[in-house]
Amino acid sequence: MSRRVIQTPPGVAFPGQAVDRRAVDILLDAHRHTPLVTELFGRLGVTGAGQIDFADTRAGQPCTYAAGLLSAWQQFGTGADHPVTLGHSLGEMTSLVYAGALDPLQGLDLLFELGEVGHEQDLRRPSRLVVLMGLDLSEVDRVCRLAVVETGAVLEPSGFNGPTQTILCGDAKAAQVAADLARARGATVRLLPIRGAYHCSLMTELLPRWQFAVGRMEFRTPRIPVVSSVDGRCRVTADGLMELLTRWLLLPVRWSDAVTAARDAGATALVDAGPGEILRDISRRGSALAFVRTSEMETS
Repeated sequence: MSRRVIQTPPGVAFPGQAVDRRAVDILLDAHRHTPLVTELFGRLGVTGAGQIDFADTRAGQPCTYAAGLLSAWQQFGTGADHPVTLGHSLGEMTSLVYAGALDPLQGLDLLFELGEVGHEQDLRRPSRLVVLMGLDLSEVDRVCRLAVVETGAVLEPSGFNGPTQTILCGDAKAAQVAADLARARGATVRLLPIRGAYHCSLMTELLPRWQFAVGRMEFRTPRIPVVSSVDGRCRVTADGLMELLTRWLLLPVRWSDAVTAARDAGATALVDAGPGEILRDISRRGSALAFVRTSEMETS
């Protein structure tokens, strides 16, 4: 029997690229006959999830998006009543679709284009993401600046997950130097194999292409409020969503701020839409809201 922990639905949070690959495969194959997955597999030229090269951004981005939606629909249905929804990185777009601000198939179009944009940027100028855990923002800033000076390359904060967890993005050589410097200072470091300098100024050359893709979307009033991790603001209308997603490409993910905004908008807890629990894991320390599992929600 479910434990009764909270009496109202939590806010639902959508992860970005870092998801449970096995869970993604299971979800996609189980829903292969739905319009969303039929379109996804058709465009990728596959008949099953096991044939997909998830490391290729052009495939990984739309697959992550589809799996996030399917996972949320499977847990809550398509008309669930949540106080807010929010997303980390590409989860921002999944969140908008889940809230009804964008059609799911249009969202899939946008995620395919996002993958192409990242792939093109990485071909032009190889980039890396590096996650630094255990350093405060002042020390992260120092590491970043030292890496830039040593390499003459670009490296910038691209995600603020919490007080001691920051993501840097930029030229691959600068990311590697920053990783080495951070390890020497006792940090836990992860270099992420994501192709594309998302949330970084290296994407500026591809911004017109992304603007064109976003401009083709037909945004609608969301049925539940959407908190953006771009600026920490809560959206209840379609106004400004096009500009928001345009800015998304270059600006860092302010996850900690978004969680605080979700609390201020009325959420008392969050649930990771999944698949997997990456958001629950990164929000364990210093988060304004706790994450709960669906089994911990009040049932009637």
